[in-house]
Amino acid sequence: MSHRAVKSHDLRDSALFNIGTRKKLASVLLCSPDHLNLVQKLEVKYKKRWKPKDSDTAPWLTQPPAPHEADCFRPIDIPVDPLKKLQGRIADLLSRVKAPPYLCSPVRGVSYVDNARAHIEGSAFWLLDIADYFPSCTANRVAWFFRTVMKCAPDVTAILVAIVTDSGRLPQGSPSSPILAYFSNLKMWGEVAALVHRAGCILSVYADDITISGKTVPGALVWNVKQTIVKNGFRLKREKEVSLVCCPADITGVIVRNGSLKLPNRQLKKIVETKKLLRASTDKMTADKLKTQIAGRLAQRRQIECASC
Repeated sequence: MSHRAVKSHDLRDSALFNIGTRKKLASVLLCSPDHLNLVQKLEVKYKKRWKPKDSDTAPWLTQPPAPHEADCFRPIDIPVDPLKKLQGRIADLLSRVKAPPYLCSPVRGVSYVDNARAHIEGSAFWLLDIADYFPSCTANRVAWFFRTVMKCAPDVTAILVAIVTDSGRLPQGSPSSPILAYFSNLKMWGEVAALVHRAGCILSVYADDITISGKTVPGALVWNVKQTIVKNGFRLKREKEVSLVCCPADITGVIVRNGSLKLPNRQLKKIVETKKLLRASTDKMTADKLKTQIAGRLAQRRQIECASC
């Protein structure tokens, strides 16, 4: 899998590496020590919201959903601005660290299309999905990363953990959670990558989506990968596990078929339906909105299909 022409460096060259004092940490995070203390002492650090799982346009709830609707919503913790700024700085610094070839998200310059393209030569595919990925990443894992891998002083580690975690885990909605979910589980992902490589297969990781492909994907390999993930404290979504041989695979919203990439039929259907709505529209504002939607989906189609050229 080829990685993108984005400047990156090793972990040891990160500004977050080997920070020994609170003053140095504040400098790296572009704030004063007093501001750092102030943010740590905030009484309210997150706004709680509930996002519909199956809709990007439906409004988010500001109160917990009714029990019978709970499975239809995903809880989101939105950091207040001062905290979000610090988390964003940490995410920015970690995103500059060189990523392994199998990691596609969160990596600068890499898209969901690149993730699918990694498997364009495959004829067998196995797709796995980690349940509650961020909330399952504990504060202890984050502390291990900053203290053991990044060599930060104990008090600096404690501050960093306090900034990026909530209630002992990585919060959904924090800009630093995606990259820290990877770094706090470096050992696990390294073990998974080694297993897949030894089996002669291709691995890609797109946040909590795991794809393995090859001429064949041995069941023993998948079992070992799943065991590695489970022993590290994660659960896999059984309903999202897919095994395919010699048939199209939907990988992060892109269809991989016969050595090419295609837009899924559901997206093609949306283009047709939106064009019908446009033809029937008599309101200019509505028509302009529909035209924008069509243009966006056609651009998405070109991006996907050109990626396999």
